[in-house]
Amino acid sequence: MAPEKDTSMQSDREKTDVSRHAGRAKTDEPLRDSDLTSEHQADLNRDAGRAEADKAKLQSRSDLDASRDLGRADMGRTPAQRQAESDERLRVEREMTDEAIKAERLRADAATEKERSDYQASAKSSFELLSQEHADHLETQAALTTREEFLAIVSHDLRNPINHISIAAQNLLEEPKDVKELASAINRSAGEMLRLIQDLLDIERIAVGKLTLHYEEHDVSEIIKEAVEEFKGDAASKEIILGAKPQDVCGYVICDRSRVMQVLSNLIGNAIKFTPAKGQICVSCARTGDEGKEVQVSVSDTGAGIAPEKIKTIFERFSQIHSQDRRGIGLGLYIAKMMVEEHPGRIWVESKLGEGSTFHFTLPLRSADPEANNKQRRLSS
Repeated sequence: MAPEKDTSMQSDREKTDVSRHAGRAKTDEPLRDSDLTSEHQADLNRDAGRAEADKAKLQSRSDLDASRDLGRADMGRTPAQRQAESDERLRVEREMTDEAIKAERLRADAATEKERSDYQASAKSSFELLSQEHADHLETQAALTTREEFLAIVSHDLRNPINHISIAAQNLLEEPKDVKELASAINRSAGEMLRLIQDLLDIERIAVGKLTLHYEEHDVSEIIKEAVEEFKGDAASKEIILGAKPQDVCGYVICDRSRVMQVLSNLIGNAIKFTPAKGQICVSCARTGDEGKEVQVSVSDTGAGIAPEKIKTIFERFSQIHSQDRRGIGLGLYIAKMMVEEHPGRIWVESKLGEGSTFHFTLPLRSADPEANNKQRRLSS
C-alpha cells in the first residue's frame, strides 16, 4: 500500500510542475538573467523543502508500519510472552544504564585520584623546597657565625703577640735593663704571629689543592731535638718541663722536614697551652708498623685531657671555635692531619680527662734499598 501512495504523490507533483511551466511559457514574457537566477533559486528552495517534507512523511510511515507490524506480532503471542519480552527489554536497558553509570564512576574516580596524586606531588615538592631552603638558611647562618667567630679569634690571637711586642719595645725604650729577656719576648711573640699567618696560608693552599711537599731523607731524632729546643723558652715561661726522648733506632725517614717541624710545632704548642704550671711534656719516637717500616712520633703532656666526644672532631677545621676555651683558632691540628696524611702517614690522639693526652703520628721509614727510596719519593710526590 505505501508504494502506491508514493507513486500517486509523485505523479501529482509532476503534473503540477508541467502545468506551471506550460502556463509560464504562454503568459510570461522573456525573462531577464537576474529574474532567471531568482526563479532558479526559488525552485531549488522549493525542491529542498519538498524533499525534507517527503523524508519526514516517509519516516512517519516507517514508524507506523513498524508499530503495526509489532502489533500484528503481539496478536500471535500470549500476555506472558509479551510480559517476558518487556521484562527482557527492561533488563537490557538497565544493564546498559548500569554499565554507563559504572564507566562514569570509574572515570570520575580516576580523575579524582589523579587530582589527589598531583596535589600530593605538589605538596611534597613544596615541602622539599621549604626543607632545602631551611637547610640552606641554617648552613648560611652557621657559616656567617663561624666566619664572625673565626675573625674574632684571629684578631684576638694576633692582638696578643702585638701587645707583647709593643710592651717589650716600650720597656726597651724606658728601662733597657733586661735587654736579652725583652728581646726573647719579642722574638716569641713574632714567632706566634708568623705561625698563625702560616696556618692561614696553609689552609688556603689545602683548600685549592696547592699544598706542595719536598721529600728528602732526614734523621727524625734530629728533627725532634730541633723542635723541642725551639719551644724550650715557651715551656720555661710557664714552668713546664719540656724534654725529648729520641731513639737512635728511629733512623731516617722520607719526609718534608719543614712540614714535619710544622706538625711538631703545632702539637708541642698545643701541649704548652693546655698543660698547667709544673706540668711535663715529652716528645719521643719509636719504630712501628709491619716489620718496623714506620716511625711513630709521640707528644705527651700532663694536661687536663680531652673529652671523649671532642676527640671525634678535634682534627676538624675550626674544631675549637664553639668551645668555651678559645686559645687558638682550631687550625693547627687540622693542618697537622693534612701534612701527615700527605707523606703518607696517620695521626691520632689518646687522652684521659684529668691525666693528659698523647698525640701520635707516623712517617715512612727509609728503606735500606736506595732504589726503593727513590720509588717512595716518586710515589709521595
